Amino acid sequence: MMRSPTPKLALGAAWALLALAPCASAQEPAPAASPSTLVEEVEVIAKLPGPALWRVSTPTSQIWLLALPGGMPQGFKWNTVRVTKALAGSRELVLPPVATLGIGDLLTFLLDSGHIVHLPSGQTVRSGMPADLRARWEQAVRSVGQKPEHYDHFRPVVAAVALGQDAGKSAKLDPSGGRFQIAVIAKLQKVKIRNLASYRVMDLVKGLSETPDDISSACLSLAADAALTMKDDALKGAEAWARGDLDALRAHNDVVAQCNSAVPLVRLRDRVAADWAKDLKVELAKPGKVMVAADLDSLTRKGGLLDQLKAEGLEVIGPAY
Repeated sequence: MMRSPTPKLALGAAWALLALAPCASAQEPAPAASPSTLVEEVEVIAKLPGPALWRVSTPTSQIWLLALPGGMPQGFKWNTVRVTKALAGSRELVLPPVATLGIGDLLTFLLDSGHIVHLPSGQTVRSGMPADLRARWEQAVRSVGQKPEHYDHFRPVVAAVALGQDAGKSAKLDPSGGRFQIAVIAKLQKVKIRNLASYRVMDLVKGLSETPDDISSACLSLAADAALTMKDDALKGAEAWARGDLDALRAHNDVVAQCNSAVPLVRLRDRVAADWAKDLKVELAKPGKVMVAADLDSLTRKGGLLDQLKAEGLEVIGPAY
């Protein structure tokens, strides 16, 4: 039987921690604000409704850091006042990295001779599941309008991500997770938009075939449970993000974070964190204001961006994390 093309799926599997975002036109850098103005701005923005923000500054520059949500219901409305105020006068908005898929990568995925995405012939993802997990998996798969056979030939971690993608479509979630809305706010203010970096898909998914069996099983279990409650959980997560409730947002994101932090993609997470840290140092050396939008885990986990900024001797002003 011929395997179905999987470049889109592979892209999603590799990009479980990251997201795609559009670009907008540039503007001239805004003049540096005085220390008193910066303090006043922080106090004003902190009182406004909206998602959680942190601010780091030097005498001539400042960076606002915004924690991004995961998928949210299509058409979800949230109060944009705080983000709009923080973006005002910014030199640029920096969004998460993008993934690129070249012709060579596409052929590699389609042929998959190294079994990066697919299991070897004769194996199926369900054949390795305990009976209780298999029952929950099949229930979850049917709840999103698919058949269990649809995922059988994928590696467990890829199957878990694929089920998550299909569950998001079934629940009618916006895959950009608010990034597009934030980019629109920036564009309306003529703020330049750029992505942190561009990574090859092949570099992101090579570790999938190395995932240990126990971790693969855990990811499948998490994916099955999440798919069954995704619609309600996504709304709760979006509402938590919109009001800046980090505890509730973190609890909502833990299902994904547990799997992402366990599989070899953790190496991708560390690579992205290093790129963020390097980029922030460059931005702080420039005059003016910048907003950085990153996922909650990259910002607030132990050793994440906020901790790294503190380690540099910088004061991080914002909610406790």
